[in-house]
Amino acid sequence: MKLKKGDIFIIGFLMIFSLGLSFFISFITSGIRGNVLRIEQDSKIIKEVSLDTDQEFRINYGGHYNIVRISGGKAEVSDADCADLICTHMAPISNVGETIVCLPHRLFLEIYNVNDKAHMGDSIDKVVR
Repeated sequence: MKLKKGDIFIIGFLMIFSLGLSFFISFITSGIRGNVLRIEQDSKIIKEVSLDTDQEFRINYGGHYNIVRISGGKAEVSDADCADLICTHMAPISNVGETIVCLPHRLFLEIYNVNDKAHMGDSIDKVVR
């Protein structure tokens, strides 16, 4: 199959449009400091902790574990026993909408602000970056 000029134009337009939309969403959601870490496992909220207190705790899942560390208002997964360890290599999160995910353990960490009305009403559920 041979690409025509129109096909190249459409592909280029869609790439530029998607990048622009991505930067726009990132711009409007970044920079808002969060104060609560919500921890979900299997789509159920298992814990909500304040980012104001430095702490470390273990989350168990079917004989496996993740260790979540909160330090200096930022949250990270400091250790895990999953095969790929992608969650441990993700940067610490502190702004509203930032997430850390561990797929093997079905763990989802998200930052939000308890004073933010958008999380309490009908709004966007998740923003993926």
